Amino acid sequence: MDTHNTPLGPVPAHLVREAVAKKTGLGWVVEFNVATWLNLAVRDETPITLKVSYQDGERTREVRLDKSKVVGGQRILLCGIARLGVNQKLESMSLSLETHSPIQSLLVEELFVQAVDRQTAKHGTRKSR
Repeated sequence: MDTHNTPLGPVPAHLVREAVAKKTGLGWVVEFNVATWLNLAVRDETPITLKVSYQDGERTREVRLDKSKVVGGQRILLCGIARLGVNQKLESMSLSLETHSPIQSLLVEELFVQAVDRQTAKHGTRKSR
């Protein structure tokens, strides 16, 4: 089955830069809180997925953040914590929707992206890599 991708737009560079990578057992992870209220219409019942695409150095990566089903026209909230695995440096990121049928109309009512803040208890400053 064909999928349709609808871009929501890039995340501003200053929001990407303020993110702090943390070390995990499998490498480095950068986390963002992401939420969007959408008012959209589709012709048939269709699954919808909120995706985050990002540049890890020279490599483009993608994570699926949240999913739902849309019937006709409705207002939905898609949200979650985007955990972006990085091997190099997080250069940029953008958000998009993936559906099985085309979106007839789309209004992004709200879009929220914020780096998950990591503080050290000792100095009250952000960890850096």
